[in-house]
Amino acid sequence: MTKVLVTGGQGFLGSHIVTKLLDEGKKVRVLARPSKESNSDLAKGVEIEYGDIRDSKAVEDAVNGVDIIIHVVSNFRKGGSDKKEAYDINVGGTLNVLAAAQKYNVKQIIHCSTIGVHGTVLEIPATETTAFNPTDLYQETKLIAEKKVWDFYKKTGLPVTVIRPISLFGPGDKRMLKLFSMIQKERFFIVGDGNVYFHPAYIDDVVQGFILCLNNEKAFGEVFIIGGDEYTTLNRLCELIAQELGVKPPRMRVPLKPVLALATLIETICEPFNISPPLHRRRVSFFQNNRAFSIDKARKILDYEPHFSLDEIIRKTIQEYRKEGWL
Repeated sequence: MTKVLVTGGQGFLGSHIVTKLLDEGKKVRVLARPSKESNSDLAKGVEIEYGDIRDSKAVEDAVNGVDIIIHVVSNFRKGGSDKKEAYDINVGGTLNVLAAAQKYNVKQIIHCSTIGVHGTVLEIPATETTAFNPTDLYQETKLIAEKKVWDFYKKTGLPVTVIRPISLFGPGDKRMLKLFSMIQKERFFIVGDGNVYFHPAYIDDVVQGFILCLNNEKAFGEVFIIGGDEYTTLNRLCELIAQELGVKPPRMRVPLKPVLALATLIETICEPFNISPPLHRRRVSFFQNNRAFSIDKARKILDYEPHFSLDEIIRKTIQEYRKEGWL
């Protein structure tokens, strides 16, 4: 029976991958930090190795005895005050995983990158070959990590697959909660003109993309953008959310340039003191960056097909938030 290690298996994406792997009859091991909050109950049917992705020995212990690694853990968004942590986790942690994979000769590494390596996309829709264009610390470090993965693949020939997930919605996610909550309270305002593109994906669809790559020779040496079937403007996204919530859509607009300048200033002030800035450029990028992608490659090679439309993504997300008492 295939045994899979999921790094970051207690996070939003990782926990859903773990659940699906168990449903598929796989043995699952998770590398998790003891203090990390869990989005799912991993005690039943899951082997947990506690450790830090930055600790090469802990990573080796977690990798020893598994067949496949799904490397999901990353330092996500804390603004601009966490450069060392971002590099140590996103780049250094990935190097630890690669070294351990080579030492124990695992059968496949599935590395979770991000559509953020394309930054604000330079073509619409962007594809896997669209030029890289990272615009913040997270995207920069994830791009460095992805390049390290490809260097490793060329050097060792060990089967590698890279997945760039589109922006995730679904049960357990709180990253988009503030958007829904403020729209419901009719306090949300749009920075800029709201005509930038945004591309959502439901978590179940993205997880299915990962599963389709398992032990799949067609996926070896390939990168896939995985996500939903439809992108839209930020204005329309907010209108659809408001409609589903039964409130008026946001109408207030704030100019982009002053907000971006303020975010830059706050980051500059907070960074020397290692303080997470209350407003930072990454947060403003939500209103600034175009995010529109093609999933044609995954369709062609993996027979991938998302099951949730844009309307369904919004409806199910609201249902889950209400179920949790968050809305």
